[in-house]
Order: sequence, then structure tokens, then C-alpha cells
Amino acid sequence: AQAPRLEPSHCAVARRRPSFSRSISSPAMLGPLKSLFWPAAGERPAEAKPALEGLGPQRRRPRVQDVKAEDYATPEKYLEGAEIPTFYQFQSNLVADEDLKPGMVRNLEVDKRLTLPTRTHIRFLVTGQDVLHSWSVPSLGIKTDATPGRINRINAFIQREGVYYGQ
Repeated sequence: AQAPRLEPSHCAVARRRPSFSRSISSPAMLGPLKSLFWPAAGERPAEAKPALEGLGPQRRRPRVQDVKAEDYATPEKYLEGAEIPTFYQFQSNLVADEDLKPGMVRNLEVDKRLTLPTRTHIRFLVTGQDVLHSWSVPSLGIKTDATPGRINRINAFIQREGVYYGQ
């Protein structure tokens, strides 16, 4: 007997609205230019913060490590892609051809479906861990790339109940 073929599909886990931390806790959060000055800060990075404020881009984009949970009325799904399936926040694999039942769609059906509310604004936060991944749900008109170290936000409003397949 051949082992079942498991391929990663879309993944998600419910999260609340992100709150972006403004504290400096590691050189990785400062950016490449600021990390050159990190050894000068020594044990007290808070004292070096005013000196480092002017370096790098003025508008800092949110990164994955900055996300914190907070109460918010809009449902949100946090999507994180990785080549190694153990890194998915929400594990969902394609159903193998031999396990398909009548009515299932080949190469689109997954073993664990994600249920989303209708007539509610939904925000998807999409990121990657290792390489670029494309994430889309064509029937909802959603498409973005999962970029490592960046969070891409997509808003959706599902009008009708149904099964929507992503790629």
C-alpha cells in the first residue's frame, strides 16, 4: 500500500485585531541599518532608541513578530504559509484521489474545511515563513502573496452561503 499523498492547502487560525508593538527588543526588529548600531546600545537598548529613531524608513510596516491579540468586532483570520506543513497555523491537506467520495472536487477538496460567517466583514492577515506563496479564493475575488516577514491584509464580505475553493 502506498502512503497517502499529503499536500498543504489553505490554512487559517482565528486571531483578533493586531496591535503593533513599538518597543525595541531585538536587532531583527530594528532593520538592517539599525542593527549595525545595536552593539553600541549594550544592555540598555531603551537609551539608544532616541538615537536610532531617525534611521531607516519613517513609516514602519508591521511584521509578523509584532502581532498581538486584542478585542475587535470584525472577525479575522491569520494565514501563514510554509513549505513544511508542520508550520501551518491551521493544517488542512488535500484529499487523496483514492479517498474522494461522490460529489467531492478533485485537487480542490480538503480534509478540514474552514468555516467563515456570511454578511460580516472579514479581514484576512496573510504571511509566509520561508518563501513566497500565492494565496487566493477566486470565487470571492481575493488574491494576495504570502511574503515572509510581512503581513498582507485582505478584506472580504461573503454575501451567500456556500463552499468556496481556494488555490
